[in-house]
Amino acid sequence: MNVFIMGAGASKSYSQSTTNVRMPIAFDFFKTFNKLKISENPWVRVGEIINYVRENYQVDPSDFNTFNIDIEKLHSEIEEKLKIAIEQDNKVDVMILHRVYMQLVFLFSSVINEIQNGPISNPHINLAKLLKDEDFVITYNWDTLMDRAMYRTTNWEPGSGYLVKPRMIYRDEWVQTNKSTINAPKIIKLHGSVNWLTSYMVVEDGKFTLTQELGPDTFYVYEYANQPYATYDGRFMNGYTPFSYGYYPVNLPDRGKSIENGRVLISMKQRGAYYAEKGSSNSSGLVSMPMIIPPVKYKSYNMFGTLFKELWNTSEEILSKADHIIIIGYSFPKTDIQSENLFKNAFLKRLNYPQITILNPKPERIIEKFMFDFGVPESNIRVFKEYFSKEFNIDKLLEY
Repeated sequence: MNVFIMGAGASKSYSQSTTNVRMPIAFDFFKTFNKLKISENPWVRVGEIINYVRENYQVDPSDFNTFNIDIEKLHSEIEEKLKIAIEQDNKVDVMILHRVYMQLVFLFSSVINEIQNGPISNPHINLAKLLKDEDFVITYNWDTLMDRAMYRTTNWEPGSGYLVKPRMIYRDEWVQTNKSTINAPKIIKLHGSVNWLTSYMVVEDGKFTLTQELGPDTFYVYEYANQPYATYDGRFMNGYTPFSYGYYPVNLPDRGKSIENGRVLISMKQRGAYYAEKGSSNSSGLVSMPMIIPPVKYKSYNMFGTLFKELWNTSEEILSKADHIIIIGYSFPKTDIQSENLFKNAFLKRLNYPQITILNPKPERIIEKFMFDFGVPESNIRVFKEYFSKEFNIDKLLEY
């Protein structure tokens, strides 16, 4: 069994975007956003982010288009302040920081959707052609570049191909997932995916909670829309390839949590000269958001019940049994402690060592990690000091 591990470097390989922009990494996220047309779209909400940056970084709103900071640092900072505000029951700060936090989640997903909205990635297609039915792709990325490539070249499909099963899939309408499991390679998305949808997150009784009636591990998958769908304020955007969508995802077929006796739910939207106009599609259903684990230092996997625990536990079992582990564009960031523990725990279960292949232009840290932290002998490690690209002879990865 071959297991392919994919990190940010794999996503950065995508050069076919109609935006002529490549996927961002942590320190150039805002720089990338400001290169995209969505940075001028009034439906793309950044007002609370701009206010936060003005107050905490002394950046004038007129200079936001040149502002740049490590997205992980900023998002982690806001999350930490929000947790403190919740603990102190500071309702004003909770309201403000929650808005900033949510705008960052939507903005992060929107940037990815805009860039991946183009032809299917050639490097990912080449990789997908190597996959056998028993193989796995474990990715830390939120994009759907590999999803689309596997959908095109293998029997993979989103109903059973993510290892965890979505409740429904959107294909111009919400449809039930296939109950049978298709024999095909699987893709495990350890940090969620921009096409995985859940209900809007709110702060209630001193903690984050989802507005859906069903359990927190219930999620939905967006595949495609050839016609307008119901979304927040009717703000449907067209012109997107499958597995990508505009800033606002489709609303969910979930009634949402019921209101406690004695309480009344009031919903209102601000209108006026400084507020974006209403869209032309309808707004029925429960407002959704991307189900992603944001790029923060302390990742809240438990927010979504046992879903991510299942993905990480299964990945550990898979890595403990793999014959060959191929690392593409992943460099084991120092802040990603859970990923390091994933490999350590998996290798402690092994009676032998797998073959390790590394595809990375700067592989030194990864080599050291496998040799000195995971105990893999140097003789079991092969290195291709190259980029993951269309030009790379992908067949070399499996020649050992």
